[in-house]
Amino acid sequence: MFYKSLILPILQLINPEFSHLIAEKFFQLPFFKIFTPILFKSKSKKTSTNVLGIELSSPIGLAAGYDKNCKILNPLLSLQFGFVTGGTITLEERFGNPKPRLFHLAKEKSLINSLGFPSLGLEKINKNLQIDHDNSIFLSVSGINEDEIIECIKTLENKTEVFEINISSPNTEGLRLFHNHSELSKLIEKIKNISKNKILIKLPPWLESEKQIFLDLGKTAILSGADGLVVANSLPTNDEKLAVGKGGKSGKVLTSNTLRMIAETRSSLGPGPIIVACGGIFDSKDVWNALALGADLCQGYTGFIYEGLLYAYNINKGLIQMMIEKNVSSIDQIKGKSLV
Repeated sequence: MFYKSLILPILQLINPEFSHLIAEKFFQLPFFKIFTPILFKSKSKKTSTNVLGIELSSPIGLAAGYDKNCKILNPLLSLQFGFVTGGTITLEERFGNPKPRLFHLAKEKSLINSLGFPSLGLEKINKNLQIDHDNSIFLSVSGINEDEIIECIKTLENKTEVFEINISSPNTEGLRLFHNHSELSKLIEKIKNISKNKILIKLPPWLESEKQIFLDLGKTAILSGADGLVVANSLPTNDEKLAVGKGGKSGKVLTSNTLRMIAETRSSLGPGPIIVACGGIFDSKDVWNALALGADLCQGYTGFIYEGLLYAYNINKGLIQMMIEKNVSSIDQIKGKSLV
């Protein structure tokens, strides 16, 4: 409540990228290491789930983009996220698109961004990852050609057990190369030849009229060896406030679209492949509904921005309450249940 009533309004009055920097510095404070165990360390086994052969404490994770340079993954994980996704990591240092490139739409709990993968680059980020291995840390990687992605995978192989391959950022030129079925298949096969880790492919969002195009792309990814899909990236949008005039929209306005895509993807792929719901995940109801429709995990980003430090904690608390009310004993049993 303190965050929403005081901190959040202040952050929304200042430059969004500067406010993000403030948050990053906060998570690096020694104070935070003392503060978090008191409020967030106690995790309930009720919300645990085994996905991709990995035991996770919760189905709610933090999406790629919040900790692009992998500086604060462990502090973020302590906020009761089941997993956090570092990156997106690129081979070379990138400065991203020109500013302005990020702003809030507070009334609809959304963000518009055209960041374009600003990154310190693989060499520096790899040094930031000199931490104890934690299988709850996933890494997002991308590049505008196959060689860039492969080099990232080779270097980071022992820093994670799950790679998320971003082929769908609406803010980065060149990624549409991997919307070609042959190029995507070749990329995944090369990754599987050099990596023992699990592979998730992050798809673009789609309208109902486009669903077969992207469902077919998802099928190609799975048939080529990917273990699952992240559905989906931010929604492409045009906005004159952005220096480049176009970017991606994320937030609460995407919730219903995400749930539709999850249902379509599960129907298309069958029960086997892993599906991660991403887009408009704000509360325990959103997580429940995504799981019920066929998702195995969920990711939040904009929800975390607007809901604050208790975001994952409150989702887990709400899930436990709903599980008790509906006589559900495990997260796995939510799949196929009625929506709330």
